[in-house]
Amino acid sequence: MRIPAKKIPINEITSGKFVETEGQWESNYIVTKTSKQVSRVAVYGIIVSKYSNTAKEFCSVTVEDLTGDIRVSGFKGMAKKLETFKKGDVVLVVGRLRKDLKENIYVFPEIVREVETDEFFLNVFENY
Repeated sequence: MRIPAKKIPINEITSGKFVETEGQWESNYIVTKTSKQVSRVAVYGIIVSKYSNTAKEFCSVTVEDLTGDIRVSGFKGMAKKLETFKKGDVVLVVGRLRKDLKENIYVFPEIVREVETDEFFLNVFENY
């Protein structure tokens, strides 16, 4: 069964405590300040920067939602999808939380799609 994605402000993700699980079928998660366990997120935001390396089939964008920013990193097929976006695009990102080698939390995307600005601001009013 797929874990439902939770709409959550980026600052709650980045300030949460990351918990790495050991089992193959268990998901890593963060514990937020309100003691919620979140492993799969839905984040609305504006792309503020982009980095891609076509030789390694990697692309990373930084998404900001007015509370903070977080990196969204994809490989192979998802890297190609991320490369279609440009700085200033408003997107919805659904994905799992991971930690890189420098201990920074990032989103490993499952779904990324462009949304209207109105949808972004509606999410801001509903969730912040």
